[in-house]
Amino acid sequence: MDLQLIYQTFTNPKVVTSMMLVAICLGLVLSAMLKYLSREWYMPTLFVALCLATALGYMVWLDRQDWRDS
Repeated sequence: MDLQLIYQTFTNPKVVTSMMLVAICLGLVLSAMLKYLSREWYMPTLFVALCLATALGYMVWLDRQDWRDS
């Protein structure tokens, strides 16, 4: 495992910016879910499933990027 390559990938400004945008969007989704689904038993499970799907999708997207040119 090349730790230097991993460090360069996760400190890339595009990656940091996209992580912050994903976090902001998940925070807004959580706020909306708390407002509209607060009394539903499935709300925590739904949010965890959404977070897992987002993380997996983000990792797939990140894997397909070519950061060597930037």
